[in-house]
Amino acid sequence: MKNVCREGSQFLKEQRVGVLAIEMMDGSPHGATVHFAYSEDPFVFYFETDKNYRKAESLYGRAQSRATLVVGFDETEPKTLQMDGIAELISNGERDAFEEVYFGKFPEKREKYKGPDVVIFKFTPTWWRFTDWRTPEGKKIWLSE
Repeated sequence: MKNVCREGSQFLKEQRVGVLAIEMMDGSPHGATVHFAYSEDPFVFYFETDKNYRKAESLYGRAQSRATLVVGFDETEPKTLQMDGIAELISNGERDAFEEVYFGKFPEKREKYKGPDVVIFKFTPTWWRFTDWRTPEGKKIWLSE
């Protein structure tokens, strides 16, 4: 999978919130606003949630769930990054990477992480599209393919 373009990477560094839609066990989508942190290499997004939230049902119900992540939905900054991919629980071997990346962006969440109901998961894009409506030449689109 090709990493996001330079413009998309810069945009992600400025953002903290996105909307994650995950496929539920019955095939229906469930969307939720989430804080995210990401790694450029490998290109993966990290999240934490509560085991009692709806998205956790899918994460515990199957090894991988189809998901979509959208970052950018503010009219004052008309840029957006749309991604399709796979959401899954992280493995024990990925905990160090998660902690470095996620707490590097959200150090205030470290105490919450110690709670018994915390679920740690990742989203790995398989496709992305970055759109910027404010380039000198007008709307510009970058695609992963």
